[in-house]
Amino acid sequence: MDTSTVNINTPQEGISLQDPAPAPQWEDTEKLDTKPTLLERLKKVGLYLAYLLLAWPVHLGLFIASVFLISAGFGTLIVWVGIPILMASVLLARFVAIAQRKVHAYLTGRPEPEVVYYRPASDAPLMRRLLGPLRDPQSLLDVLWALASFPVSVFTWGATVAWCSGALGIISPITEPLLAAAGLREGDEHIAIGSFGTNLGTVLNLPNPVFFNALFGFLIGVICLLTLPFVITGLAKLQLGFGEYMLSARARDEERIAKLKASRTSARDAEASSLRRLERDLHDGPQQRLVRLNMDLARAKRQAGSNPEKATEIIDQAMTQAQDTLAEIRQLSRGIAPPVLVDRGLPAAISEASARSTITVTVHAELPEVPMHVATAAYFVVAESLVNVNKHSQASAAQVDAQVMANNLVVTVTDNGKGGADVAKGHGLAGLVERLNGVDGTLSIVSPIGGPTTLKAVIPCES
Repeated sequence: MDTSTVNINTPQEGISLQDPAPAPQWEDTEKLDTKPTLLERLKKVGLYLAYLLLAWPVHLGLFIASVFLISAGFGTLIVWVGIPILMASVLLARFVAIAQRKVHAYLTGRPEPEVVYYRPASDAPLMRRLLGPLRDPQSLLDVLWALASFPVSVFTWGATVAWCSGALGIISPITEPLLAAAGLREGDEHIAIGSFGTNLGTVLNLPNPVFFNALFGFLIGVICLLTLPFVITGLAKLQLGFGEYMLSARARDEERIAKLKASRTSARDAEASSLRRLERDLHDGPQQRLVRLNMDLARAKRQAGSNPEKATEIIDQAMTQAQDTLAEIRQLSRGIAPPVLVDRGLPAAISEASARSTITVTVHAELPEVPMHVATAAYFVVAESLVNVNKHSQASAAQVDAQVMANNLVVTVTDNGKGGADVAKGHGLAGLVERLNGVDGTLSIVSPIGGPTTLKAVIPCES
């Protein structure tokens, strides 16, 4: 793992690797690795429990209605009456599926997928419009889910009720004496009576059956109560996972494909823009200098015999032109593929980019090895952001943070300038958005008037 904490452009000479100077006084209030509190976890378990208890009656009603409509539809299909009945079954399943997706999004915290159902054209023949839902793959999946989710809900509901009943056994020391006093624990015919314990003491003919019944029920209650949150969470995820697979997987795949197409387009456009800019910079810079250099050398050649002093002066000017051209080419090459990024990694490349800044830049980079396309995108985010800070922000200090969180490379550039940065205003930020879109990354900017400005790029590390 490469770890770098560097203070760039401080008044002291050199670079401090251990004790960097204090960073500008601002705080990043957004935390990506926040963990839920105990109260939030208990609330989540309560929501899961309510969902599991309500799922069975809902799925029971949906199953009965779907079976009835489908059976009636196929039974009367020969007289054409079955067509609207089948359409009714499809629309019923679609309606419940839409509501179920909203419940899934609320419980899981995942955004609800945008499901686009097939809609025949308004001028299509009547029969095609009537049969439209049957031609929609997602509608058929909704019907299949309406039928298949019932046995799943029976299992999850039964397991939930059983585990909750077992957890109530913790009050067996209270209920067992009451049941015994009421005569409900006498004889083998009453072994199954009572939800909070068992007649183990009576069956084993123990000397004090009430005590052993209460003790055994209490132990079962403790075990069930301690494991109840995990069991409820697991059952809820089973139910939700099945619904997610049947109702949302297809839509999420389509969204992923659309995102990949957009990402590919953005990457292609960004690459084309970079090539056009490089071509323009080469044409306007080094190429013009090389043309002048050639002309100066030709003049020096003509003056060599008749005026050696003049030729020497021209050659000196040509050497200066050559040095300036070489420096400009090196500057352009940094924008293509900085050698330090390949040779020494992203932390060193960020430090080098920060060293070129005209203001104080503090760098904190704790990074494992990341894919090259991720590192390249992160480097250009830092380089372009610092260029904007120097040109437009009127800041006196900036801070660069880079770390991997939740399999994402998070790069944050903050300055204490005047604020007001916006992608719509240009300043190179629109190009950063396109570059990040090419690697499925995102760019967010918080820049109120008066500052500070915080630019955050999140780049997935998955290849």
